[in-house]
Amino acid sequence: MPSQRIRKEEKARLKEKMAQRDVRKQILKHFKPLLYAILAWGAVMFILHLPAIQLQIVAFFVQFTIHSAVIFGKIFFIPIESPEFPLLRVDGYQMAIIMECTAYNFYIFTIFLSLFSPVSWKQRLITLAVFLPSIFVINNLRFVTMGYIGKHYPEQFDQVHDYIWNILFGFLVFLIWLWRYQRYLPHRTEATQKTTGEVT
Repeated sequence: MPSQRIRKEEKARLKEKMAQRDVRKQILKHFKPLLYAILAWGAVMFILHLPAIQLQIVAFFVQFTIHSAVIFGKIFFIPIESPEFPLLRVDGYQMAIIMECTAYNFYIFTIFLSLFSPVSWKQRLITLAVFLPSIFVINNLRFVTMGYIGKHYPEQFDQVHDYIWNILFGFLVFLIWLWRYQRYLPHRTEATQKTTGEVT
C-alpha cells in the first residue's frame, strides 16, 4: 500500500541520516587529535616568541642547528664549518643561520602530532623515532644543498630557500602522518553502505 511504502521510505531516510551522523562523529573523533596538535603547536609557538625568552630560545635553536650541521658534514666528509656565530660555511659559501632555518616549527609540530595521535604509546614513540630524525637529516641536507646552490647558482638561492624547501618539509610531515595513521582514519559504516546500495 502507498502508506506502507511511504513509511518504509521515511525509515530508510532516517537510517541514512543516522548513518551519516555516525560517520561525522567518527570523523570528528579521529581528527580531534590533529586539532589538539595544531592548538598545542600554536600555544608553544606563542610562548617561544615572548620577548622575555625569545633571544635565549633563538640562541639555543640556532646553536644546535649549526653544531649539528658541522657534525653532519664531518660524518659525510662535506666541507661545512662555522667561522663564528651565527654563520655557516659550506664549501666556501657563507650563510647566516636564523631561527627560521632551524626547522623548529616542524620539530614542535611533529612532536605534538605524534603525542596526540589516536594510537598506543608504543606507536607514538615509534612515530617520533621516524619523524624527528627525518626532519634532522633533511634540514642538514638543506644546508648542504643551499650552500652549493649559493656558490654555483646564486640567482636561484632565494627561490629555492623560500619555497621549495618549505613545501618539501610540509609534504614530508603529511606523508609520514598518512603512512603511520591511514589505518586509523574513519571508514564508511556498513549502515551507510547498505542505504546507498554499495557493495564492498
